[in-house]
Amino acid sequence: MAKPGRNDPCYCGSGKKYKQCHLQIDLAKEREEREQGEAARFLRIELSRFARNERFAAEFDKALPIYWDNYYEASNAGEMSEFEALRFLDWFVFDHRLEDGSRILDIYAEEFADSLTPMQRSLLESWQEAGPASGYELRDYQGQTLELQDVFSEEQFSVYEASGRGNVEIGEVILIRLVPVFDQIEFSTVAAYLPGEESNGLVPYMQAAQEAQQDADSSQTLAEFVDENSHLIIHYALQKAQEAGRPPVSRLDPQRTDEPIQSGAHEYDHDRVHRQRTYGKTVPHMAQTRRKAV
Repeated sequence: MAKPGRNDPCYCGSGKKYKQCHLQIDLAKEREEREQGEAARFLRIELSRFARNERFAAEFDKALPIYWDNYYEASNAGEMSEFEALRFLDWFVFDHRLEDGSRILDIYAEEFADSLTPMQRSLLESWQEAGPASGYELRDYQGQTLELQDVFSEEQFSVYEASGRGNVEIGEVILIRLVPVFDQIEFSTVAAYLPGEESNGLVPYMQAAQEAQQDADSSQTLAEFVDENSHLIIHYALQKAQEAGRPPVSRLDPQRTDEPIQSGAHEYDHDRVHRQRTYGKTVPHMAQTRRKAV
C-alpha cells in the first residue's frame, strides 16, 4: 500500500489528515526498523572481524580443513573466494568449538557486550541461542518471504531474505544458518544450495555419518547429531559437486572469474561482500556469478 501524502486522509479511516494521525507513528516504526537492520549489519561485520583476530589464528588454521574437508587449509586459504570466506567464518564463529569448548561468538559476547547498544546487545543474545547451520528445503515463497523446512528436524520457518529465493526451486535445499533479527528470521550470511536431486541424498548421508560414528549415542536424534556436526553438510555438498563434474571449491575452478582473497582469509572487504549478498549452487564458489532473482 502506498504511503499517503501528509495532507491526505489517514489510511486508518479516522477521517483525520495523515500528518495529524499515523504519520509520526509510521516514522518511528521506520526509524526502529532501520536501527534494527543496522544492528544486524554491525554484528555480522564485527563477529567476522573478531574471528580474524590474531589470537584465533592457530585455531582458524586448524578449523579450515575440518570445514572444507581438506580442500582448503592454512597454505591455500588465500585462494578462497570472498563468499567461501564468509561461509567459513560464519561456521567458525557460531559452530566451531575451541579447545576449551567455548565458541568465538560467546567470547565476543563476554568481552564486548557491555560496549554495545541495547539493541545490539539484545540481538547478540538472541544469536547466541540460534541453532547451527543446517539444510532447509524451500517449500514456498512470496517475494522476499521464504517458507523453509529443516530437512532433519522438519521444523518450519518463514524467513525474510532481501533478494528472495535466488536460483533455488521448490524442493531444493538451501544450506544456511537462520538467525532472529528482532521480529523476523533471516540468513546469518550468504547461502549455498543443493540443486535438483542432489537435495534428496543429504538426510541419508547424515544418517550414515551418524551410524559410522563409533562413539555415537544411541539415544541421540539425527537433528542432535547434525547440531554437533554441521560441517558434514558442507562435505556432502562438496562431494556432490565433484560427482557432478563441478569444481567443489573456487581454487579448483579453471574458469574462475572472481578474485581470490589472496592476502589471507583474515583480510577482505566484508562490507562490499554484504552489499552483494547472494548464494550459489551447491558450494560457495558459484555465488559470485549467480545473482538472486526475486
